[in-house]
Amino acid sequence: MDFLERLKAYTEHLSYTPSVIEIGTYQENGNSIAIRPSPANINDRYMDKNKIYPFQFQLLVHHRENLEAYRMIHQLESQYENLSNRAITSSDGSFKLVSFQCVTTPSYVQKTSYGTLWSALFQAELYT
Repeated sequence: MDFLERLKAYTEHLSYTPSVIEIGTYQENGNSIAIRPSPANINDRYMDKNKIYPFQFQLLVHHRENLEAYRMIHQLESQYENLSNRAITSSDGSFKLVSFQCVTTPSYVQKTSYGTLWSALFQAELYT
């Protein structure tokens, strides 16, 4: 399934985000965003062997300016929650986006030697 790659590419092309989004960890010495996949339960399975796959992830926004990090993570929350099911599409046909929601609202994590780190949890429901 290529959802992580498609989500990364989608986020990189937004006008207000850094041009490179990291997977796993954020850049400690610069403005950055990281997508960190996290575990989720698969609850819905269908007779045709398909399922609704809950792709859950943590979004980390790191920025020199605290207020800018705060604004950016809220922009991303709004952007993701208002996605149409055609906004992120699979390049290999491995998923269809069903829904996208914020699971925990953006929250302050910590001050770093470079700036400030904010985080939020999201879940995309994918039909696979």
